[in-house]
Amino acid sequence: MKTQFILVLTGISLITNIAVAQTPFERLGQKAMTAGEFTTAAGYFEKAYANDRSNMNALWLMGYSNYHAAEYRKCIEAFDRLIAMKPTETAAYYYRGKAKVLFSATFKEAKSPEHERLICGAIKDFSSALDLTPNDYKLYQNRGLAYQDYALYKSQRIPDVYSKSIAISACNSSIADFQKVLEESGYRRDIMAQIERSKQLLSDIR
Repeated sequence: MKTQFILVLTGISLITNIAVAQTPFERLGQKAMTAGEFTTAAGYFEKAYANDRSNMNALWLMGYSNYHAAEYRKCIEAFDRLIAMKPTETAAYYYRGKAKVLFSATFKEAKSPEHERLICGAIKDFSSALDLTPNDYKLYQNRGLAYQDYALYKSQRIPDVYSKSIAISACNSSIADFQKVLEESGYRRDIMAQIERSKQLLSDIR
């Protein structure tokens, strides 16, 4: 387990091109991460960032730790700040988008503006990341799932939510994204199942 999280930390440095942690709080945060204690780690990175508001490494790792601690609102807020400082940080868009999708699931109401706002925000984040790294096919997969979620939401026949045209468009977009994944990776049972799910939803809407 410890080796696994050391590899995760190495991957972060390679992905973001941000300097390896130097401050005491960052070192404590990384130690907590290697033990899988993400809530504790996030607290240390928050302290490091509070001491230096220009510390993008602390901010990145704070967002990443909060994501793995299922503190999605805090994760989103951390990556909001990081993207404002470094708008070309692809991985920040990716994790912020995933956090928005997961956070949206906590809004269970059939008519939830917050759910819609978060899903649309996730789609936008994955699209921004694809603008920067157009050959990253995990972004197409995640955007396809977000489009599918949005289609399900807009297909609900309740006032101020239902929109046949938007639901159809979102279904078609999800299928297109899943097909991009298949073009790269070949046959994948999980992706084929998602395509069939979107096609069935499209048929139901029409």
